[in-house]
Amino acid sequence: MRLPWNNKNNSEEQFDPEGALISLNSPKSIASEAYRMLRTNVHFSSGGQSIRVLEVTSAFPGTGKSLTAANLAITFAQAGESVVLVDADMRRPTLHEKFELPQTPGLSEAIVTGEYDKSLKDGPVEGLMVVTAGTIPPNPSELLHSDRLEEFLEEMKSRADLVILDAPPVLAVTDALVLGARADGVIFVVSLLKSDKNAAKRSLEALRGVNAKVLGAVVRGIPNHKGRYGGGYYYNDYYYYYDSGYGADESSKETATK
Repeated sequence: MRLPWNNKNNSEEQFDPEGALISLNSPKSIASEAYRMLRTNVHFSSGGQSIRVLEVTSAFPGTGKSLTAANLAITFAQAGESVVLVDADMRRPTLHEKFELPQTPGLSEAIVTGEYDKSLKDGPVEGLMVVTAGTIPPNPSELLHSDRLEEFLEEMKSRADLVILDAPPVLAVTDALVLGARADGVIFVVSLLKSDKNAAKRSLEALRGVNAKVLGAVVRGIPNHKGRYGGGYYYNDYYYYYDSGYGADESSKETATK
């Protein structure tokens, strides 16, 4: 999935703010359809097991993982499911900006105090609640390792059909591994502008090392070639594939493109 971005700077950080939540603002676009395809693939990649907590992560910052988590949460809510989207990247939080919500109170306050209602904020779609990162703690890893995180996740599962965690990058800190071990499935976001094969391989090995269930990957940042369909999107701007380690065997691996 490649979302609108400022072509003056070859960086995934230079996104058009109005196009960031494209599933909300342009639900009939090809990009939004790609997120709906991803939602469908998440449903079918679980190997028959229920996905209640889904982690979205990447190898490095700036790959668009937060945009993927946000738009995926919107599409699940648009389909009638109740969703809690959690900004679990307490080192570099961004979801409060994307949804124009206050950063505090948020996840850090919820974990420390056990008061969840104050941290749950209404999203822009019925059925979607957002937990922003909250006050940036000096020790994010310790908070995420605590038993209170498990209590928080159990409470969120009691309130929604799906909890989506926007996690920090795998190779930056250990937080993503802690969250991945507690999630029912992991989506790994790769950017052709930021990532490389070795980094992705190391990240996937680290996730499997904590028995995280990697469902598949989203590939972003594919070059835009205008004119073919009168707009900016090719059908191959977005890829989702089942990872061979979980969710599908060799005979049933699929590649979905939009």
